Amino acid sequence: MIKLFASVCIEAPAEIVWARLAKLEDIQLWSEPVLSAKCENSKSHGVGAERVCQLTGNLTIREHWIAWDEGRSYSYEGFGIPMIKRATNTWSVYPEENKTLLTSEAELEIKGGVFGRILEPVMRLMMQRMAPNALAAFKYLVENGQPYPGKHSELPKSSVRC
Repeated sequence: MIKLFASVCIEAPAEIVWARLAKLEDIQLWSEPVLSAKCENSKSHGVGAERVCQLTGNLTIREHWIAWDEGRSYSYEGFGIPMIKRATNTWSVYPEENKTLLTSEAELEIKGGVFGRILEPVMRLMMQRMAPNALAAFKYLVENGQPYPGKHSELPKSSVRC
């Protein structure tokens, strides 16, 4: 089991951060591997929402929302992720005066038994490198009102505390 935690301090009130985070189909604006995202069954927020993401490498993943605390947090499960048996992610917003701390807590279970456990350190490293770029891109989007125009890896590393 791989457990990952990432956070970023955003120079905006929690209501604004939540409003942007709750736009599930906008993930392609701040996550480079996501080429497009579409919510199915006309349910685009709340428990039961489902999102299909087209990723680079001709991959498609599905996400299903299992928890939604309006204005505070949501959790979803991911399906169809290569090499992953089970994946969950919880995003939370914490007001910090006129700023917001955004956190992501993910749990990933690798397929393949013993072979999968051997791959865990490599997979953990890959995921740990992707998270700061996505959080920096999300921070840029909220603070500037538009997506970052370049590679997300070019963004400066953001503060993980407010």
